[in-house]
Amino acid sequence: MVRSSSSTQNQSDRPTPIGSERRSSRAGRRFKRNPVLYGIIAVMIVEFLTGMATGFDLSVRLYYALAILLLAGWLWAKSSSDQMTAEIQRPKGPYTVGDLISETVILRSSGGTPKAWVEVEDETDLPGVQFKQIASLGLMVAFDHLQMSGTVSRRGEYTVGPLVARTADPFSLFPQEIQFGGHETVLVYPKIVDIPDFASPSIHLLGDNSRRQQARVLSTDIASVREYEPGDSLGRIHWLSTARTGELMVKQFDQGSSSNMWVLFDQHSDSFASIADDSTDEVGATVAASVIDKYNQGSLPVGYAAHGSQSLVAVPERSAHQREQIMRHIAVSKPVGNVMILESLAELERDLGQNTSLVVITASSDGPWVEALSGLARRGVRVSTVLIDRGSYGGKPNRDALDHLTDAGVSTYPLARADSIASALLSRLGGDEKGLWQASVRAHSGFSEISQVASADSVADDTEQFQGGGQ
Repeated sequence: MVRSSSSTQNQSDRPTPIGSERRSSRAGRRFKRNPVLYGIIAVMIVEFLTGMATGFDLSVRLYYALAILLLAGWLWAKSSSDQMTAEIQRPKGPYTVGDLISETVILRSSGGTPKAWVEVEDETDLPGVQFKQIASLGLMVAFDHLQMSGTVSRRGEYTVGPLVARTADPFSLFPQEIQFGGHETVLVYPKIVDIPDFASPSIHLLGDNSRRQQARVLSTDIASVREYEPGDSLGRIHWLSTARTGELMVKQFDQGSSSNMWVLFDQHSDSFASIADDSTDEVGATVAASVIDKYNQGSLPVGYAAHGSQSLVAVPERSAHQREQIMRHIAVSKPVGNVMILESLAELERDLGQNTSLVVITASSDGPWVEALSGLARRGVRVSTVLIDRGSYGGKPNRDALDHLTDAGVSTYPLARADSIASALLSRLGGDEKGLWQASVRAHSGFSEISQVASADSVADDTEQFQGGGQ
């Protein structure tokens, strides 16, 4: 269930995706300006005036020859565009970063003039993707089958289209652009990587078997009911409310007595830094999507909160509908928010109890939010912070936040540019359980050159206590 959702964009102004529907329609034809054409017209005017003034026969003949050339070129170009049609086949999305996006264009000419060179381009704002090829059409009825593809490299919402065919007469005096169809929306989800189980209740509650089991079952306490949404399990339908209202109603469980997880993705503008196509926001989106995907598939109710160009606060659920809504938000929201982490934590505080895991993904500098996380951890909230090294992305270093988090005892996972996300989530700093995790050495970044070394005296004390307990 979504508690709040807002956007700085007008949703109604967005085009509706058409998917793989075949279309063949001409939106317009445009003659482009050509300096050669203007030069020929200027010569014609000069030759005409010269012939009229002097009676020089060659000037008059040259004038008529150029006039015939222009007329023939214009008729050729007009005939070429009038007899050309196109069909566009675009596969349905959404896509994920790294996917291959391809489309098929069938260009046809119903006869008339041959077209040895036709530039076909499906205009798009997809980063690093260019749908452009050269086609050739014969004298009689002919067609050309074009296959164009590219790899999507960045999440977001983009447009593809319209299709533009560029052609001209043999003298290139009247180049034209012919548009076919409109544009479609393409949604690109963030990349999802395989990550270790670093934040589930069974990781934090060592030896607590009962709570480990609670993380896999629904609470028996029903807090309320709501309308059915696609993806809800039929086993959660509340039949009495359904019969009373005449609409499918599902149970809302009280999550206070069962384990759940919250994911907080920081999209404040001050936390953003980038080098070329690599950015703190892009890697943060990958981490957020991977965490939600892993624990949602593991039957753990997962909630999500983020405030970027769009805001979303979704309470923990396991429905496919909510997962889709969260993934869509991660895909389209940009790091231009003005809500600080501390404000987001205050908003979620009432939902964070002893059976709650909180994963914070941020590239922020040190601040009061660190003490807030430490306070939540002391209350029994299982806090895990994925701290993105902003300095490795060309921004202001945030090593101070790493030091403060580890000193405060908050489980922290440093993540620098070019680090493997899976490996970084195996390298924990801070937290209550000592000696369970080994911090990785990142010499290339200098961000976390920290290792945990257990002293011989500490090991001896633990051994004596163990032996004493055994007696």
